[in-house]
Amino acid sequence: MQNEPEEQTFQLQALEIREPDVNFDPKKPPESGEEYLMHMLYERKRCPAVVTKRSSKIRDNAGNNTFEMMDNPALPPFKCLLPTPEWRDEQVKSFQAARSQVLILRRELVNHNYDQSAEPPLTSDQEKWQEFCRNQQPLLSTLLHLTQSDLEHLLEMLSKWLQVKDHDTDLLQDVWLARWLYATLVCLHLPLEPHVFSTLRYIARSSIHLRNQLKAEEVQRAAPYNLLLTLIVHVFAQSDFKEYI
Repeated sequence: MQNEPEEQTFQLQALEIREPDVNFDPKKPPESGEEYLMHMLYERKRCPAVVTKRSSKIRDNAGNNTFEMMDNPALPPFKCLLPTPEWRDEQVKSFQAARSQVLILRRELVNHNYDQSAEPPLTSDQEKWQEFCRNQQPLLSTLLHLTQSDLEHLLEMLSKWLQVKDHDTDLLQDVWLARWLYATLVCLHLPLEPHVFSTLRYIARSSIHLRNQLKAEEVQRAAPYNLLLTLIVHVFAQSDFKEYI
């Protein structure tokens, strides 16, 4: 696909899943869908077969499922910030490929008696979770330790960090947040409970609000918000947000 128009410069190629080669650096954060899938394959070979069981406690003070109500967001002021249909299709394909790899890995781990209720890396303290997410990549060796309920609460925390009072989030600068949002969405089990859709809709509204603050020439800065919106609309079926992409 040609990327010549300015509004398409941030578009990613449709990705095939390749094994990490000799130049692969597991310590380098993934910068594309292809690199994210390569990290997944690398971790797939390193996940332990058996881990210890824990009692679920991430709920304790991770917050409740209520969100500050947001007004219906305005339509985008600049059409050039919107993704093209080709770009949206590529992102959905890449995301679904990543989800398929997670499902395959989960089946393999179940066959090896892997306990997915393993001890997560941190307590339920939100500040410690935020510190961890800021400084660590969202590795499968971490995310596969979390139950569906844990993933839902992690997504809730991430969504609240996306809209912080008196702080203008920029997902190109706060790239840790973009990576954790994407990886958590990849690992969610379907179907989802109704309250999770409330979280997704909050993320969509936040993404629209943040994108609407951009200038017409800030096409690359719009890409992370377009990605989240594309996934929420086309993968998680919140079709009433379709007019925003």
